[in-house]
Amino acid sequence: MGQLMVNGTWVGYDKHTETYLATIPHEQWGEDLSATITMTDSTAWENIMVNGQSADSLVIFENVGPEKSYAITANIGDSIINAKLAFTYLPVMHLIGVFGYELQAGTVVLQQPGMEPEVMDANIKWRGNSTNQPFKHKRNYRLNFVNKKGEKVNRRFFSLRKDDDWILDAGQTDLFRLRNLIAAELWDDFATQPYYADEDDKIHTCSRGEVVEVFLNDEYVGIYNLCEPIDQRQLQVRRFDTETGEIHGGIWKSYGWDEASFWYQPPPYDNTLPEWGDFELVYPKIEDLCPSDYSTLYDAIDFVINSSDSAFVEQVSDYIDMPVFNDYVLFMNVITAFDLAGKNLIWAVYDKQEDKKITPVMWDLDSTTGQNFNDDPPHLDPADYEAWPKLPTKIAFRLFWLNPDYRGQLAKRYFTLRKDIFSYDSLIGRYDSYYQKINNCGATKREERRWSGDPDIADLPLDFANELEFIKEWMQQHLDYLDGFFNDPLVVRNVRSDSPAQNMEFNPFGERTSASYRGIVITKGRKSLRH
Repeated sequence: MGQLMVNGTWVGYDKHTETYLATIPHEQWGEDLSATITMTDSTAWENIMVNGQSADSLVIFENVGPEKSYAITANIGDSIINAKLAFTYLPVMHLIGVFGYELQAGTVVLQQPGMEPEVMDANIKWRGNSTNQPFKHKRNYRLNFVNKKGEKVNRRFFSLRKDDDWILDAGQTDLFRLRNLIAAELWDDFATQPYYADEDDKIHTCSRGEVVEVFLNDEYVGIYNLCEPIDQRQLQVRRFDTETGEIHGGIWKSYGWDEASFWYQPPPYDNTLPEWGDFELVYPKIEDLCPSDYSTLYDAIDFVINSSDSAFVEQVSDYIDMPVFNDYVLFMNVITAFDLAGKNLIWAVYDKQEDKKITPVMWDLDSTTGQNFNDDPPHLDPADYEAWPKLPTKIAFRLFWLNPDYRGQLAKRYFTLRKDIFSYDSLIGRYDSYYQKINNCGATKREERRWSGDPDIADLPLDFANELEFIKEWMQQHLDYLDGFFNDPLVVRNVRSDSPAQNMEFNPFGERTSASYRGIVITKGRKSLRH
């Protein structure tokens, strides 16, 4: 298909629907739009008509809005071309190239409404673990921007940071697609800053992002979250000494359930390997500094597991950044981030030479507000939530039972936040605002047409309006339960204070499960779903 130009800017084309998509400023939405329509290969196309008007002069598009498309016809010799043109006000990103598990050279074009397109070179690959299986379709992407010589180039997008490294998050199994982005914004808005944060410089212990619509070559692939990675620059931990090799800051990302939830004695570590136990080394990377250093993380896990009760209560704040950790406990309770109870959590130390405290960092928040991690079934039964103690990792588990003051501190912080940022209206307002943003430009319908019935979402239909209604109902029920829980946290049943044995079964929060339990089950660190 020929390359259409709207007001001199080339636009994306979707071969599945034979539709071009142009982005325009939001203030022009709902108004009549005048635009020039040309082709980069205009000599091949003749008698171009757009919306019943000749492309030889300005074309008028009346009352531009969602779900509106305008007919395009042209001739190539004796053949007739039929296509459509639609509009959005969201930024549009184009990935051009053939990509897979390894980095491949490609081109990225970002079109922001009312601005000249940015054409950038990048090395691109699929990213993720469970989302990166061979049978997956709506891929996540890693974008490493470079110049013509292949050297790293920092890029700034929107009001986010400037870097060469970016992520396109697909929301692959999320029936709302944007749970990850919304939950990260919630965390960033209320979470206590790390102990090392400067008063004048906010540190983001999460991944911020912005909604874009994405094309892969001549395919519309839908709504994405263009977001920052979690790395040394994001967390502002101290760099290692390039002259002496002395290590200061460290970052580790968990991808399993055993050592990551601080329940089991970790194996000996090898500082020359990029992974240890259930953790992946984020900083310093082995390719940048070998050996790296797992000792600070190991010491924290070892302390939580093996310290006496009195030593644990008195000294846990020497190992864990407790104000941030306590906010994490509340956060994952409010959004029920069952896939963040150790697994998918990132830990960072600012400078182990000065302070060994590690700070939790939020990551991978798709499975929240009732969304199941594999869409089979798509939603978790709200009635099951009441069986879960809200005690992620053994850190919270031990403090909950050993220190009555801890339960009171959590409750006080929870009810303070319930007055504003954790209020029902505030929480739902976030989801409703993003729904309006993507729905009013037609992106929800484009996404539904592209991905409904796909195996990525267990062959289910996508219906953003219905999913928003589910989130609203879920949130009301869940907050009602949490209010009762924090008023009387000892209503939690079946919670044991002894260390779990390897052959026992637990839910994601370390609670022993009964034969009647239905939901996520962890046995010897392996996760499964019991129906």
